[in-house]
Amino acid sequence: MIYADRGPSPLETGKPGAADRDAMSGWWGAFSIQRFVDRTPLAHAHADATGWLSYLQQFHDRNFWFTDDSVQAWAYEETYDNWQDRYGMDAVVAVYHSGHGRMDGDGVFLAPLGASWDSRSDTASNRMAFGNDKANYVFWSACDSLRVLDGNSPVRTWGGHGPGPRMIFGFESTSVDSPDLGRRFWEKWRAGQTFCDAWLNASWEICHSQSPSVAATGPTHLEAVNRLNSERNFSREHVADTWYAWRWFHTRESLREVLTQPPVNPWTVRLKPRDPSRELGALGQLAHFPQAALQEVHIERQGVLSAGSGDRCVAAAPRAVRWVKLAEANHRNTRALPTERAVELARQFVRSQAQVADEAELVLDGVHDLMQNSGTKDGSQSGEPVSLQTHVTFRQTFDGIPVITPGRGEFRVVLDNDGTVVQATLSTRRTTGETRTPSSAVAAPGGKDTGALAATGVRDPLQALGEAQSRRVAHLAASVAGDVGAGLVVRDVPGTFEVGYEVEGNEAYPAARKLVELGGPDGLYRKLRWVVAPLAR
Repeated sequence: MIYADRGPSPLETGKPGAADRDAMSGWWGAFSIQRFVDRTPLAHAHADATGWLSYLQQFHDRNFWFTDDSVQAWAYEETYDNWQDRYGMDAVVAVYHSGHGRMDGDGVFLAPLGASWDSRSDTASNRMAFGNDKANYVFWSACDSLRVLDGNSPVRTWGGHGPGPRMIFGFESTSVDSPDLGRRFWEKWRAGQTFCDAWLNASWEICHSQSPSVAATGPTHLEAVNRLNSERNFSREHVADTWYAWRWFHTRESLREVLTQPPVNPWTVRLKPRDPSRELGALGQLAHFPQAALQEVHIERQGVLSAGSGDRCVAAAPRAVRWVKLAEANHRNTRALPTERAVELARQFVRSQAQVADEAELVLDGVHDLMQNSGTKDGSQSGEPVSLQTHVTFRQTFDGIPVITPGRGEFRVVLDNDGTVVQATLSTRRTTGETRTPSSAVAAPGGKDTGALAATGVRDPLQALGEAQSRRVAHLAASVAGDVGAGLVVRDVPGTFEVGYEVEGNEAYPAARKLVELGGPDGLYRKLRWVVAPLAR
């Protein structure tokens, strides 16, 4: 086995030595805003940016990390975006922004900021110019930051200003206020995924109701597409942005009947402790790795184990998330698999891999597509959206009740349009066969009949979620003063309420979960937020 204390470096030049850890290196910087001048607050933007920066800072110190009222428009716009060759969006090769965002009707992306500058408390994409200094990789952990549907495109929003970055990461949709996106991006990357796949998969693991997107540029269509297919290291070299190519996830169909009633028995299921070596070994057998390849396993302190053999990769990461790449997808075939055929092929694969999937009881969950489109910066050529891959997801159940924690208890099979299984992601868990019943799952005190739910120690799901939502909203509103906090508007996202098992550590317990959308009275800036409530008392 090969032990790598800090993991691989994302730099094109390899790992720098300790003497190179200079905050003036110009490799990366970040912005995160939770308290805005006149917009509703967020809870997790700082943790999101922390997760993205933490891995990188093993190799070089950051140039900057501006938060809340230190985030101002000058740092984003052409005149000062490389201030003192150290501060601003174009002062670093890779930059991460976590906060609010929206797209206006003209395709201009707008981001509210933490303080006013030049009488403005926001910035806009048509005031920015990336790549004429240093920026080559721009990450927008913000709603509507990279729209690709309804007449929008990366060319429309980002193609008219400066030479352009090599890659842009963002969202076609409203996104989730999550502390995990930046951290999970690097987990996926360390497992062997490209920048494009790592962003899409990390976002999808957090929530299936958001649509992540990635764009790449190049002097030719082929180079832009190849960048999406293969780019894995930060490069200082600028490229012509004559062509843009972009990918995103699009939900085709949800195929699982959602459970909304509480379980009759509020058992907590005990799960076997993880054995990452066994997980990796099982994936190696699935990928037909030679035994020698499994003797060269990369292990790093963040908890990702990985191995490779030719164009195949296997990896085991925290939260029992395993990933295997079995083959290169044939993207020349752009005729999408029909849903029925994709599900049939995915079922065959899942049945053949019961042991790899921990002998889990699985139900069909849903189908989504990896979409792609492209066009020239000058508008002379534009493509049509095509589906490159079909992703079929199965969900683990315990006694018929599904796991509802995002990114847990899943078996996702990825097929190209030839019907070949090219990748798979698993996060199933083995059970010990034991369950634990809450001590309150007995008759109500005094022998009074307070209803079936009380008698079994199970809380009403809607009531439990309502209480959890009230606590979260009150805490968020209290974090800012005045009308900003008082004006917080909350609405349920239709179709997201469900009951099932939440996985935490080595236990799975009954819970209810839903998405809410938080925004201000004008509805201009919104953000999604998970609300979760345990059901066992």
